[in-house]
Amino acid sequence: MAYTFIDFFCGAGGFTEGFRQQGFKPIRGIEMWQPALNTHNLNFGLDDKVKNVLEFEDDEEIEILEDSDIILGSPPCVSFSMANKAGKADKSLGIRLIEAFLRVVAVKKHQKNSILKAWYMENVPNSKNYIQETYTFEDLNLDNWAKKNNFNPKDIALTAKENGAVLNASEYGSPQKRERFICGEFIEDKVFLYPVKTHTNEKKLTLKDIRSKIPSPISKELNKEVVDPNYPSLKCTLNELTDHTYDTGLYKIEWEKAKRAKVNHPFMGKMSFPENENNPSRTIMATKAGSTRESLIYKSEYSQRVGNGEYRMPTIREAATLMGFPYLFNFTGTEGTKWKQIGNAVCPHMSFALAKALNKRLTDKEINHDKINFSVLETNNKQENLEKYKFNNLNNQTEKTFNKEPKRTAKSKFRRHILKGGNMTVSLLNYSPVDNNTTVGKDWSMYVFLGSGNKFQSIPINKNEYITYEKYILENLPTYKQFISSAKNLCTKIPNKLILHELYIQNNTQTKYLDIETFFERAEELLNNSSNDVIFQSVFQDKKNIPISQLLSIYLLNLYFSNIK
Repeated sequence: MAYTFIDFFCGAGGFTEGFRQQGFKPIRGIEMWQPALNTHNLNFGLDDKVKNVLEFEDDEEIEILEDSDIILGSPPCVSFSMANKAGKADKSLGIRLIEAFLRVVAVKKHQKNSILKAWYMENVPNSKNYIQETYTFEDLNLDNWAKKNNFNPKDIALTAKENGAVLNASEYGSPQKRERFICGEFIEDKVFLYPVKTHTNEKKLTLKDIRSKIPSPISKELNKEVVDPNYPSLKCTLNELTDHTYDTGLYKIEWEKAKRAKVNHPFMGKMSFPENENNPSRTIMATKAGSTRESLIYKSEYSQRVGNGEYRMPTIREAATLMGFPYLFNFTGTEGTKWKQIGNAVCPHMSFALAKALNKRLTDKEINHDKINFSVLETNNKQENLEKYKFNNLNNQTEKTFNKEPKRTAKSKFRRHILKGGNMTVSLLNYSPVDNNTTVGKDWSMYVFLGSGNKFQSIPINKNEYITYEKYILENLPTYKQFISSAKNLCTKIPNKLILHELYIQNNTQTKYLDIETFFERAEELLNNSSNDVIFQSVFQDKKNIPISQLLSIYLLNLYFSNIK
């Protein structure tokens, strides 16, 4: 008879799937987001209803919860994520959700005739800083329950932080670099059972390893057999593979913004554009976006495209495969909803490794990766069940028409620099970065940003300062005399600030004016041949030496800025 488990904050079911693959039986998923619960119910043959884990702050709710051999939990990680306000977001709700989950574990562990064998909790690495080493009954607001069950409220109910570690999913067979803090306990031994690493260093799967085995989303060979890169025993035709054969091309305005954020960010390091396929995939985020630094972006298979559609995001099936979900696993809802479920999930490879270590300890047996049974998953995803959940297969085998370009709003901010170097950037903005009362599009400004951390400085550059820089260049760097001439030829027909902002909002480069996008494109070309290596005595008082390229950048940007009336 299979050991049973309940998955709290189950989402789509990444934690559940890994344990199911190891032979454990899911009997319930607890989740308050209906689309994710629909996906969990579909794939695991359950009929659970939406439930908020905070309801388990009531002792009676815990008492009536069915018993299970294992309890899993993945409290929402948003408040702990370093991507949320640089890790400074309010943690109170996140802590409350963690403690609500641990209340359940504590009761089920210490109740009379307990059958609980183990529990696991997963979250982002930063959550470790907010989880206690141990929790007493009192810490978990179980004072009355403890007294009623002959425990001292100050007794330790659970050991948490010291029973766990930050694990990287790529070391357990996932083709994705995804670090998570996992803690828990095998109750009989009072220890955390560390999973065995199977993919270290050169054994780690790369993005290329997976993408080379996933069929092209524009392939017309719909009857061709395809093999799951993660689970070679799973085979189907391309036509049967859901959520993959559709066009995920990005508008130029989207991928260009992502490219700048990746390769030329104001204060963060350089990233690959498009993705570097010789490494494991970067972490899949919960928000589907094609214009951010975190976006996953590939070169489009439509090789003739230039501009709109030249680059694309992964399909839902590609994202799910990078997470470690089998080809048979389907997600309910819209494309954005499916992506969010995938990005919020636990990597099945990691949960499989945890379950494998537990299975070995419980039964002295384990299921190897090539022996996983997918028959239940296949049964649960039959057509009648897909219809029950109104499954939306994104496949359409149709090339995208780029006729709904994303629009900026009147409050869209513009901040752009041409290059980074000398631990500084020189930026043109359509607002003031130091004045909260600034009017976007009306109050254009120019700043030099210096340094990093506590020593970071924002120094304004006034209009017409280019005259000073021009004089210095002509007197000290005569080889750049032609650069000045070219800069002056470029900086003509510059509109007033209101027209300039309107052109930016409309993304209009087909104009008689030198719009901001065209200016930066040509400015980058002008600066391509400037020196990044030669350092000279600066005319800039706050920094003794700067690269020649940055002096030229200050001059060029200030020349343009001075002509904005």
